[in-house]
Amino acid sequence: MRLVGTDQACQGGNCAAVWVDDETGDLVLQGAQVTDQDALAELTAKSPRAPHETVVRIPARMRDLVQEACRDRATDVR
Repeated sequence: MRLVGTDQACQGGNCAAVWVDDETGDLVLQGAQVTDQDALAELTAKSPRAPHETVVRIPARMRDLVQEACRDRATDVR
C-alpha cells in the first residue's frame, strides 16, 4: 500500500488517510466511521452494504488527495 496523504488539518495522529494498493489500483480510505443511523439508512437505501462493509467519512478538504490517487492509477485500472 502506498500512502497518498493524510488530513493535513489533523493534529495528534489518528488522521484520515488515502491509500492506493499498487498491486490492484484499489483505493483504500481511512476515516471516521459513519454511525448516525439516519445517515446510514439514507445511504443504504441507495446502495445496500454487505455485512463486511462499512461507511467512512473523510473531510472535503481531502478531495485533492482522492483525485490524486485516482490520477496516479488511471492508466492501470482494469
